Amino acid sequence: MSSNSPPRTRREVLLHGRRVRISDLIDADLLEPGAVLFYRQYHGANPHEATVTEKGRLRLPDGREFSSPSGAAVAVAEVTAVAGWEVWRVGPDGPTLGQLRLQLVRRVAAEMRANGPEPKTESMGRRLALLDEIRQAAEANDPRSMTVRQLLGLWGVEDRDGDSGNQIITDLANYGLTTVPDFNAVDLDQAVRVIRFGMTSKARADQPADAIEEEATGVDEETNTTIGLTLGNLVPKQPSLVWVAPTATFDEAITAMELDDYSQLPVLANPHKLHGVVSWKTITKARAQNPDASFSDAIDTDVHVFDYDRRLVDALNVLLEYEFIFVRSHERKIVGIITAADVVKTYHETATPFILIGEIDRELRQLIREAFEEARIRDVCVRAGLTFDAIDKMSISHYNAMLGNDDCWTELGWRLERKRLVRRLDEIREVRNRVMHFNKDAVRAGDVDMLQNFLKTIRRYNQP
Repeated sequence: MSSNSPPRTRREVLLHGRRVRISDLIDADLLEPGAVLFYRQYHGANPHEATVTEKGRLRLPDGREFSSPSGAAVAVAEVTAVAGWEVWRVGPDGPTLGQLRLQLVRRVAAEMRANGPEPKTESMGRRLALLDEIRQAAEANDPRSMTVRQLLGLWGVEDRDGDSGNQIITDLANYGLTTVPDFNAVDLDQAVRVIRFGMTSKARADQPADAIEEEATGVDEETNTTIGLTLGNLVPKQPSLVWVAPTATFDEAITAMELDDYSQLPVLANPHKLHGVVSWKTITKARAQNPDASFSDAIDTDVHVFDYDRRLVDALNVLLEYEFIFVRSHERKIVGIITAADVVKTYHETATPFILIGEIDRELRQLIREAFEEARIRDVCVRAGLTFDAIDKMSISHYNAMLGNDDCWTELGWRLERKRLVRRLDEIREVRNRVMHFNKDAVRAGDVDMLQNFLKTIRRYNQP
């Protein structure tokens, strides 16, 4: 290692949410300034070149410099997305930047294991070892498949908020991995495959490298892709899409809609080709116009299809006008219908705990306002390490400090176990954070009941 190598504490930063950079490879003596990198866009083509600068940037022959390999690759290839770490090589036949990055994270993981069995280090070490196994499986063209819920479990989290989502994306990227479909854009129980950037089961030998990468990732490898609520998050949880063929009969369509209480059905020539939609409205209209109408007369071909990773807000206007839209998976299959009612249900699920948390907040604020002087409240909160502006600006952390204080609890005189109640209030704070930040997994089973029961308890013991 060189004398100016970063201390180990800086290395650990790579494993706590930060992407590996070219400068990290230089610091670790895995790459030298002045090295010439080559990117062959497709077999038989003359390679593009870039030079590594002292500051860890890539300089193109025309003088342009880029901090990211993907940015440099996009510029020279003139495409929309390239997994730059996987295509730039050191020399014509040397290792890719991605291979050097993998050497670095493996080296850091080994250092962590050698550092001793600290709980946090040990847990992270296990995760890194598993990521290494997943990487090897992807290299062997046998990618691991798991549900999004199982994937999150590897990081010890249950939902995809901004912090955990970015951490997962970053850790995967440092091992040159991504998920198909995007784990952020589908339901928690949807299965995803963990593959290498630039690789996909659909790849063909005659495809240029950048075409394969764009198909596999769809995004810049070096850009965190935590996104808001998508259509894939809203697709109703059902075993499979119910549909009829263009050659179906009225009886077939009506029976299918009756049995599952559907208002409309997709008409598919095959799982990838949407022919149109049939609904109670189109059937009634066709038969009203012609008592001898055929089934094809009831098929409405004016349909709207969106990809699973499209943001909900981008489709709301179409939903409002047409009342439903179809969703297409990453495999280009029609996988679901989203109706205006589904959107209302989703926002209702978020709004209910939001309203309950507001009521809990008002109840606790009133309780503390009536039980203690403001100077006392300020003193307890400041001693708990919190800033205090006014009673009306108190948060759940302030309520926790007050109820968790021995003297304050004694003065309340509640015949309840303080530690358990304070612990429940802390759980409510976590729910509040998920809801307030519009986390796509904001509401979990049992959250509403927990909030309602807590509110009832506080109101019962807060009687004058």
